[in-house]
Amino acid sequence: MYLDGFQRHGDSPHALLTPKGRNELRFRAISPFVLRPGVRVLDYGCGLGYLWDYLQRQGNKVDYTGIDMLPEFVEACRNKHGNHAHFELLDVRTPIREKYDVVFASGVFNLRSDTDDTRSREYALDRLEELFNAAGEVLVCDFLSSYVDFVQEDGQHFNPGIITDFCAKRLSRRFMIRHDLLPYEFTLIAWRDGAIHRPDNIFEVDASTIS
Repeated sequence: MYLDGFQRHGDSPHALLTPKGRNELRFRAISPFVLRPGVRVLDYGCGLGYLWDYLQRQGNKVDYTGIDMLPEFVEACRNKHGNHAHFELLDVRTPIREKYDVVFASGVFNLRSDTDDTRSREYALDRLEELFNAAGEVLVCDFLSSYVDFVQEDGQHFNPGIITDFCAKRLSRRFMIRHDLLPYEFTLIAWRDGAIHRPDNIFEVDASTIS
């Protein structure tokens, strides 16, 4: 589906099935975590590299790696950005072995990976756990919400409660669900450091990361 969009629309948000401006709103969720120079960012399912463009416009000097399963997208990104960012072809059968400070995944679970809903959701959750394990500091991932009045054809809409429960049990008890960026999507932000600081019984919270 994405390849067909790319062949029809070229280097355009329409190739990623996102209207103009929607990506920018998704990217706001990562902004607080890339303020310091040299942060290692993995853009999982990088598409046409629009997160890299966004980070550059914001003045963020990050160590960026984008990976995608479509060779056409990876080639387009390399042609656009040369040696300024690193783009790799994704093989979903190969585990992510490197560690990154911030792992970002935008839209990667919006389409069903299997005609069977259960298998498709299980695949998404297993992959989500792998992404969290690759994050040294934080994982930021968005999903289509089940709180909608229209279900996208072939779309995979998650109830935020399912993601919340999965995160608390399998990833981290320190997390945030943002349902304020786009009306039909929500974003999971899960921190690697979930240690409870006693005797105050609080997480170590940096106010800049929850603005």
